[in-house]
Amino acid sequence: MGFLAPLMLAGLAALAVPIAIHLIGRRRAKIVKFAALDFLLATKRRTARRLRLRERLLLIVRVVACAAVALALAKPFTSCERKGPQVTRGPQAAVLVIDDSFAAGYLVDGKPWLSRATAEARRILQQLGPEAEVAIVRTAEGADHPTELTRDHLRLRDQLLALEPSARPADTTRALGRAAQLLAASSHLRKTVYLVSLAARTGLRPDAPPWGKDGPELVVLDVRPAKLPNVAVTSLRVDAEPGAGSRGVAFDAEVANFSDTPAKLELSLSIADRVVARGQLDLAPNEKRSKRFLASLPAGARASDASVSINGDALPIDDRRWVRASLRDEVRVLLVDGDPRTVRHDDELFYVEAALRPGDREDSGTQIRSITSEELAGIDPKAKGTSGAIELENFDVIVLANVAALPIERVNVIAQWVRAGGGILIAPGDQVDPAAYDRTMLPLMPQSLRDPIDTTWGAQAEDKDSRALHLVKWEADHPIFTPFSKTGRELADARFFKISLLGPTTATADRKVLARFTNGAAALVEGSIGSGRTILYTSTLDRDWNDLPIHPGFLPLMQQAMRHLARKHAAFGDTTHTVGSSVALPSGDLKKLEVRGPDGLGAVFEGDRLVGRSSGALQPHRAAGDLSGDRHRSDRRNPRARRARLRGEPRPARLRSRGRDRGAPPPSGAGNSPAPADHTRRIELWHALAAALLLLLWPRACWSNAGGGNLET
Repeated sequence: MGFLAPLMLAGLAALAVPIAIHLIGRRRAKIVKFAALDFLLATKRRTARRLRLRERLLLIVRVVACAAVALALAKPFTSCERKGPQVTRGPQAAVLVIDDSFAAGYLVDGKPWLSRATAEARRILQQLGPEAEVAIVRTAEGADHPTELTRDHLRLRDQLLALEPSARPADTTRALGRAAQLLAASSHLRKTVYLVSLAARTGLRPDAPPWGKDGPELVVLDVRPAKLPNVAVTSLRVDAEPGAGSRGVAFDAEVANFSDTPAKLELSLSIADRVVARGQLDLAPNEKRSKRFLASLPAGARASDASVSINGDALPIDDRRWVRASLRDEVRVLLVDGDPRTVRHDDELFYVEAALRPGDREDSGTQIRSITSEELAGIDPKAKGTSGAIELENFDVIVLANVAALPIERVNVIAQWVRAGGGILIAPGDQVDPAAYDRTMLPLMPQSLRDPIDTTWGAQAEDKDSRALHLVKWEADHPIFTPFSKTGRELADARFFKISLLGPTTATADRKVLARFTNGAAALVEGSIGSGRTILYTSTLDRDWNDLPIHPGFLPLMQQAMRHLARKHAAFGDTTHTVGSSVALPSGDLKKLEVRGPDGLGAVFEGDRLVGRSSGALQPHRAAGDLSGDRHRSDRRNPRARRARLRGEPRPARLRSRGRDRGAPPPSGAGNSPAPADHTRRIELWHALAAALLLLLWPRACWSNAGGGNLET
């Protein structure tokens, strides 16, 4: 306790005054012997004791009254810990900025931290009074902000009570900027921003100040616990694992310890809502490690939801991570060899077969059957069901590698199969006669062939490399080229010594050149035939005309081409996206794409939103969970809609602030400081002493009126 005017304590010397008055003013009765008074002695003794008690009480009242006067003039005060900022009541403009990011779900004493924050905000709202214009701004990324201040405090209180943690990170800088805009539109002179933030460091961007030098006053409310330890599953990746069987998959989970103490965790792998594996992981403070699980997908299922979770901590939202585990769709390819050789590596299909089934593994995702051009007679409808007959319905793609022109009857059968949704890849060679192709093969081709050119004809051996052609200007957004880097060295380094030129286009629809050579000639041309696709490659699939098969780009190019012709791409590429991010969904040949989020909201892409586009952009989703969609196709071979799913995951939370003593930093350029570091407030006691003085004078007056001033009778 202290005193604002300690010199006034000299007035305590006045305590001697009432004591002196009491002692001096006391009268002594004269002793007069009178025999008749013996009868009254007993009554007088009782009266005397009562009067002495009254005298002493009156003395105490007088002393305390004098002491109270001196102490009140000295203005004593004390201090206590301040639970909140000093809030001035009256007309003003204020904005409450509340952190409702996913980190606000951190459990403190069994309740989300956001409940503590909203309780503090409600207390401030009540202290501001009904004359204050107030607004509530949430810091969650992408949150809807109010457009004006209001005096409807009941509605604001209901908003605070209904506030729940979102699945998005905090964007405190944007929220403070919106608060400054709201206050700038107010006519009040007093403008204040109250920031209730759990981890201000993660949401404040120093390169983007929310307001300038003349911004409003910023008051930071520190209601954080002393420590916020957290452990999170930061990533989860799934890959095929042949070592675990034909249906085996491997899960790699990355777990991080965002605390200053070691953590011993138990991890669980669940597939189709059933725990199939468990493991333990010891993490040092601030350490990040990976844990690998091997498992098999359930029998009969080609895809399933899977998740890895850890034993729960105070922030449950980042304790589990989901992934879509699936087996690759098998692409059934019929390879037609137009130039078979007895020497294996000289065969026309040697490099294609090696690319489609590397190592001849069962998990390659491709089933191939190789035949000669003579065996194509088995596709004759009249031979259907006979020995050696080839059922085209059992294949997704046909590859004609250096195949001489086919009879028109066989071409019509294959064209009918393509129009129903099949895919065909045609590559020329020495066995191909462009004139013969013009007579019978045009129903299968996006563009007619012309005589080939040899770029190295007549050149010396040392000059052949310099005269070779290279692939340039390919459609990087096309699904065939998605595996390649931006520079595409895997393709650009390949040399082409002989290529076929092209003639007029055919009756195919949606024809486009996917890649060109350095001389401008087309290298890959794609077109549509009914519901199917056709691709013309203007060089050979072996090394007769080029050396592409021995370059790294040949394998992914062939595999992607087969999957593109068969319409069996991956669902949406990477199926895990951070909550709040935009997602590009490849549309391909889809006629309609429906996407539904975990909160029931979604989007529909069709018509002009899909025609002529390679992808559709899905706006940021707001909740963690599945993004499920139906991909409707127009081909008759795949009439049903295919379902695709994505996962929206929250960002892992590193709950590190700038310290409890300093609070959050003020906005860059702001002329006001945050709340002072001294979390105490002064309580003045002299008002209570003055009130006590009045209360003491009241019984003194009552005694005087009752005759208490004359103590002798």
